[in-house]
Amino acid sequence: MNTDSRRDYLLKNTMLFTIGNLGSKFISFFLIPLYTNALTTGQYGTVDLITTVSTVAVPIITLNIGESVMRFALDKNADHKMITRCGIYVLLVGSLFGIIIIPICKIFGSLSAYSIFTYFYVISSAFSQLFLCDLRGKELLLQYSIGNIINTLLIAVFNVVLLVVFSRGIEGYLMAYILANFITALYAIVVGKSLSKSQIRRINVPLLKEMVRYSIVLIPNSFMWWIMNSSDRIMVTGMVGIAANGIYAISYKLPTLVITLTQVFNQAWGYSAIREQNAVDESEYNNKVFKALTGFIMLVGIAILTFSKLFLRIYVSANYFTAWKYIPFLTIGCVYLTLGTFIATSYTVHKDGFGYLFSGIFGAAFNVTLNFILIPIIQVYGAALATCISYFLVFLFRMVHTRKYIIYKINNIEFIGGTVILLLSSFCTYMKGHVAFGVQVILLVTAIFLFKDSWKPILLSIFRKAKR
Repeated sequence: MNTDSRRDYLLKNTMLFTIGNLGSKFISFFLIPLYTNALTTGQYGTVDLITTVSTVAVPIITLNIGESVMRFALDKNADHKMITRCGIYVLLVGSLFGIIIIPICKIFGSLSAYSIFTYFYVISSAFSQLFLCDLRGKELLLQYSIGNIINTLLIAVFNVVLLVVFSRGIEGYLMAYILANFITALYAIVVGKSLSKSQIRRINVPLLKEMVRYSIVLIPNSFMWWIMNSSDRIMVTGMVGIAANGIYAISYKLPTLVITLTQVFNQAWGYSAIREQNAVDESEYNNKVFKALTGFIMLVGIAILTFSKLFLRIYVSANYFTAWKYIPFLTIGCVYLTLGTFIATSYTVHKDGFGYLFSGIFGAAFNVTLNFILIPIIQVYGAALATCISYFLVFLFRMVHTRKYIIYKINNIEFIGGTVILLLSSFCTYMKGHVAFGVQVILLVTAIFLFKDSWKPILLSIFRKAKR
């Protein structure tokens, strides 16, 4: 594939994912003021805990089959209908076994009153994820993006109705997500033709076993990522309090913009990386894209640090403003997590589920250990610092572990200069006064000029596409 074709294919897929992901994230991002005004810090801590539990429950009850549906469908001469059928079979069986979620929730005092809602929250998420993955596997990326927007738009509408109009609190919040997820799944089924008459045929057992073999390895990996992403919230709740967890959950919102802005690219890159497998210049091309991503994501992280305090003053109610204290640690962690996610594409290309597993275990072990050590000493700061360190270690692990596929280079101005400026800006965040903010602005402007080779080609390509 020539350079222009590569760029056009990657840009096209990136723009399609951008439509859905950024559109949905934009709506979701501006729902936070609604949540922080309609729910107390304790209530928001509870719904965040339910979301956290659901995050790990979905891959367990579905055997992570959505990942297999997407990856296997991208192979040449893939039988899309049979692959979808195998995924639906696992989903239905998992939904039956998932009823165990109800008695498990009753064990926890804060969740016992919402056990039924938690079950349907998990099941609706599983249905939505599977059929959206089905669209991605069939490369119906525009339909996939529209599905994401529909999902978030419905969540917003139902939340306004149930939280503001009817004041249903936690129940209203969960009902909004359940309804939106099921409607989104129905949309994906229709546009993806996932339940055509030919679906009545028998299951291809060898294919089902191969798909489960690939996806089941990702279950512990999902659990490990749950530990890194969410165990700190549970431990903060237990060691500091549910209200502290509500504030800590808000502190995640700005740093995860780093992941949100690059998630669309990493998703699109997965398709390009599979196409480029075994190409003569595969390593050179991967490193060229990695270098550009590094400059861009460093710039985004520095911008978030620069304006985090100003933004939180108008973004959340006064009770949540102290969330700024944890943003520097989480932002740094999210920057390196994004780079680690890009590197992990090599695992997807080679169907190396164990690579995901090992890196997940490595990061989770450090995260839990550091949480136990740091939270009792410096409380919520400890959770944020533990997350930052574990994300960085996962990045290092993957960079070394994937050398058997591609050697990624970090001896460039984007990585070294970006790291230095990111750390300096983080330090300035904890300083008071206009001078500190002025220094941050100077650092941001420096980064803009320093990384122009990363963002300038992207803007030019977008302008050319728009003009065309």
